[in-house]
Formats: sequence, structure tokens, C-alpha cells
Amino acid sequence: MIRLCKKDDMRSKNQNLKTKVCQFPGCKDEFQGRGKAKYCDEHRKTKYKKVLYQSNTGDGIGDSNMYINHKNVEVDKVIRTCGLKGCNVEYELSVIPNQHIYTKYCKSHRNEYKREFFTTQQRKTDNE
Repeated sequence: MIRLCKKDDMRSKNQNLKTKVCQFPGCKDEFQGRGKAKYCDEHRKTKYKKVLYQSNTGDGIGDSNMYINHKNVEVDKVIRTCGLKGCNVEYELSVIPNQHIYTKYCKSHRNEYKREFFTTQQRKTDNE
């Protein structure tokens, strides 16, 4: 015997509709939502997705990476110089097929904190 259920019958008790306030900036409309729903019907439309889901603090790709245009079909090793001003360390980079974005810095300067620390140390030695 096959029993057909309505979609609402299959939901757990925690998934009941609740009255919520839209979290879109400037919108305080109340709506009926389930679970983690944050936005009203109007602000769930695709034209608002760029506003809702874009990173405001994220760095661009070019800030800590470089673009190498190549047509290699095998992995090649390339020697590069660190992109940080004042650091002339050479590092080996593996150029991989179908990949064009690579790190611009040597291993000791790959994170933002280490780059800032290096530049402050450089300024201190320049001032002395």
C-alpha cells in the first residue's frame, strides 16, 4: 500500500512557518518564513542576489595573485622573484595546464599579516 503525503505533512515540527522581519538593508517588512529564511519574497528575487551575496571586504584577485597566460600542456617549473617591494627572494612556481592565476609572493610573505610585518620592518631599517 502506497501512501501519498502532502509536502507540508513531511516537514518536521521545527520547520513550521514563523513571522520574521526581512533583513535586507532598509526593508523591515514582515513575512512568513521557515528555518533560516532572512528575506521577504521581494528580496529573494534574482536581481537582489548581487547586493546580498557579494563580498564587501574581499580582496580582488590581482591583489595577492598574478595572472600568467600560458598554453602549457605539462606541468612546468618557473623561477619567480617575490612581488613584495624590498624582498628579492626567488621561489619556484609550478605552472599547471588550464590554470592561469598564481601567487605573487614567496612562501614567507604569502599571508597579509606577514607582508605588513615585513614592510613595517623595512620602514624601521630605512629610518635608522
